[in-house]
Amino acid sequence: MSLVFNYKARDLSGQIVCGQIKCGSPSAVAAILREKNCYAVDIKPARGPIFDWDKIFCAKIDTRSMAFFCRRLSFMLDAGATLSHCFAFLIGQTENKRLTGVLQEVISDVEQGKSLSEAFRVHQGCLPRVFINMMAVGEAGGTLGKVVAHLATHFEKEYRLREKAKSAMMYPLLVAIMMLVSIVGMLIFVVPIFSDMFASVGAELPLPTRIVVGLSNALVSYWYVIPLLGVILYLVLKRASAGESGRVAMNRILLKIPLLGKATGQIIAARFTRILATLLMSGMPLVPALQVVERVSSNALLTQKIRKVRANINKGEGVAVSLERCALLPPMVPQMIAVGEETGRLDEVLEKLAVYYEEEAERFLTSLSQLIEPVLIAFMGLVVAFVALSVYLPLFGLSDVMQAGGI
Repeated sequence: MSLVFNYKARDLSGQIVCGQIKCGSPSAVAAILREKNCYAVDIKPARGPIFDWDKIFCAKIDTRSMAFFCRRLSFMLDAGATLSHCFAFLIGQTENKRLTGVLQEVISDVEQGKSLSEAFRVHQGCLPRVFINMMAVGEAGGTLGKVVAHLATHFEKEYRLREKAKSAMMYPLLVAIMMLVSIVGMLIFVVPIFSDMFASVGAELPLPTRIVVGLSNALVSYWYVIPLLGVILYLVLKRASAGESGRVAMNRILLKIPLLGKATGQIIAARFTRILATLLMSGMPLVPALQVVERVSSNALLTQKIRKVRANINKGEGVAVSLERCALLPPMVPQMIAVGEETGRLDEVLEKLAVYYEEEAERFLTSLSQLIEPVLIAFMGLVVAFVALSVYLPLFGLSDVMQAGGI
């Protein structure tokens, strides 16, 4: 991995020159300076900021930035530009600072003799794995321009699907948050006022009112329990998702949730077919492509199933039969893969399947959002009405209590 070094050197006239160079080691910096007819006096690693916020909050380069980079790199390669020219241009055009830093280090590593795929593999912590694997395939097969074009399409489709899922869930989420805030606000600020009034006159409270007053008292007195439970739940989920078995169990539960499980299944099918189609179109054989899909999948259950599929294939079983037995993907996927294998057009079949499931997922997410919105609003109305009725219900008999007490 390239590092930044501060150097102090003397040129041929004896004058001191200072600057920074990104390189792999101090000896490499000295070699670069000698090529410039300078002789190193002092070379030290440059000090970075105490907290690199970009690395803390942006561990992975986002899909939109990858789509932007791949699409423009594809255009430039098709136009006949060299890789060094492409990267030098894209560094100035890329908005993502982390991607800019990666490209600068990749250029430096390539200039020192590394292959392009090796230079990118150094940054596998922040680059998508499918990108690194496909760049290696394109470089080895001499089809880098074609591979980059397929990657651009892949990341564009992935970004569109993610944004559709976010936008579909954004309004229901806002409604749920507003509902929670309004209910908590009523329990903390409104209910105690009426509760004190009822207690002062000695009115007997009906059951709904006692429930609401009890919830209000508990919330006011033990408010700190709620964030504590939130922290405990977060830690439990984080611990459970740390191991593969925990992630597999969580993915199974997610798939069994009504409506949401169906949407998740369609997204899994869309991503599986899209990644596999992209790899096959780039010239990668089917079994190695499945291995890449296994490594890049963010769904632990799908990863487990693909591992079993590869094991069955190694035993001589067909791909379509193995996928059908895994019982995770929709039945149409293994059926169409069988057709694609017979006709020798598997990559085209998978591409069409990917488009179909992406469109299906988008339509279902839109319908799900439209269904959830009125349900949440109706539920919010019922809860607010229950709280309001519970507060005002004792007022109907309050006059009788006041008369009995001579008030």
